[in-house]
Amino acid sequence: MNSGQTVFDTGNVGQSSLRDQATGEASTSTLSCLHACQQCHDTCRAAAFGISPAAAQELAADEVRLLLECAELCQLSANWQLAGSRNSSQICAVCAKVCRQCEERCAGIEGMQECAAVCQRCAESCESMGAMA
Repeated sequence: MNSGQTVFDTGNVGQSSLRDQATGEASTSTLSCLHACQQCHDTCRAAAFGISPAAAQELAADEVRLLLECAELCQLSANWQLAGSRNSSQICAVCAKVCRQCEERCAGIEGMQECAAVCQRCAESCESMGAMA
């Protein structure tokens, strides 16, 4: 370890997992999944904390909890992909399942269609990554 580096510095940890072994280019599927996870995280958190008055009347505590769980799983999935974890495909599979649940709930609530669409895209991307397990 370098003298200026701590055990928490990751440096280039996981960078190889983002790159195609043959070409060295960033994997399109991984980058797509990372983007989808980050967008879903941001959208679900914003929905949970910035609920419109119309949606607030329809949302129960369970729905808000699901939005937050979805957001946190998306962040975890992105983090583990970036770290190059061997278990990231399993996390992606769980993330996809929760995103599907969130998508279904949001699709039926007025003002939550954008959240449902973002969750759908993330679920699709994570399902692809989860299938690589």
